[in-house]
This record gives sequence, structure tokens and C-alpha cells, in this order.
Amino acid sequence: MFLSIQNTCPYFDILKIIYRSNGLPTNYRYLCTMNIAILIESQYAGCARYWNKLLQSEQIVIDRHEHFVRRSYRNRTNILGANGLLRLSIPLESGKSQHAAMKDVRISYAENWQKLHWQSMNSAYRRSPFFEFYEDQLVRFYEQRRDFLIDFNQEMQQVIANILKVTLPIEFSTQYFAKGNFPGTDLRSTLLPGMEVLGLPPYSQVFSDRFPFVPDLSVLDVLFNLGPGSRDYLLSLA
Repeated sequence: MFLSIQNTCPYFDILKIIYRSNGLPTNYRYLCTMNIAILIESQYAGCARYWNKLLQSEQIVIDRHEHFVRRSYRNRTNILGANGLLRLSIPLESGKSQHAAMKDVRISYAENWQKLHWQSMNSAYRRSPFFEFYEDQLVRFYEQRRDFLIDFNQEMQQVIANILKVTLPIEFSTQYFAKGNFPGTDLRSTLLPGMEVLGLPPYSQVFSDRFPFVPDLSVLDVLFNLGPGSRDYLLSLA
């Protein structure tokens, strides 16, 4: 739980006046002491830029009430394999689940996608410098079942944060926020697969001898290649 802003923020009265004068909801719970909170989606592992946003934010609100967005990182993560970019996607139960609020989206186990994803990770990163240091913490996500996508994502996010040795100031939305209604920075769906990403600093990837640097892959690519240097790298991203 976060301390009440009334008790921690010296600018509380100023913020209150600004929000009231502009006719905006005075939802102080989502205002942080010096910076306004970010609202962002839950992602499968999370791409590198996603983690840059998390690490730089003083308060993070994960949206549980937004509608699931197809072709997004909510159930996808990209890694680099021997044949190039490999897109891993968690299958979802068909029908209304794919049109539901994120908190209600269910994972499908009709296919053994967990075995496929972990085999792909092994194939891609077994020769990386730090895979063996982190595999025991991550393999359980491909052995144990979770019913809901957001539970899978958030439990993995916590494990990754532990590996990075950071405590993320996260809470979960208790309502749906339409565009423009969140009293902070709305970053939902601003980081999507297929977007052109320029200017990210390169690091040595497992198949650097075959391919040029591929930016903004899953944070797992960063962890397996940079290990303890991952946090500094993620913070350096523009």
C-alpha cells in the first residue's frame, strides 16, 4: 500500500486546486509525490522499453480493467533465435475471453505452449552468459499452470524485478479509465510489436555473428545476455 499523498506530498494543495479548476477527478491515490503516476498494461515478460518505463516511474498503475488488445505484448514476447526473430504468444481461450477485461482473460492449454516456449528459450539462450543463473527462477512459469493471463504476467514481472534487485511501486487499477481520464501519464498500447525502434544502444546478443543487433526484444534477452548489467542498460534507454 502507498502512503496517502495528503501525508507525503508538499504540493498536495496545489495539485488539488489544479485538478478542481480544470474539472478533473481528484483521484489523489494515483498522484505520486513528485511525478504523476503512469498507467500501463500488463505484458508477457515485457519488452526492454517497457522495463525502462517501469524503472523510471515513481508510481505504476497496472490496468486490470482495460479490454484485452490483440497483437500486443499483453500475451506476446519476442526473443532472438538461431533463425532470427522468434515471436512467442500465449494462446487464449476463444470466444468472449479475447474481448474481456484483462483481469478476466483466460489462458488456453489446448496446446502445450509452455513446453514450446521453454524449448525456444533453451535453444535461443543456452549459450548466453547468464541463462544458467536465472533459468531455475523462470522455468516454473512453463511447468505450472495459471488460469488468468494477468496472473501469469504479474508473477513473472515480480520474478524479473527480483532478478534486477528492484522494488517496483506497483498497484492495480480498481476501475476502467477511458483515454484522457487518468490523472497521470497513460502509456497503454504505446509499446507494440512491429513498431520501428531506433536509437537503442546495442549489446552483444547470442547470435550477433549471424544477425545485426535487434533492439527492444523481451527483457529476458537483456537478462540472459547482460546479467547484473541489465538494470543499468534498461535505465539508459531513451
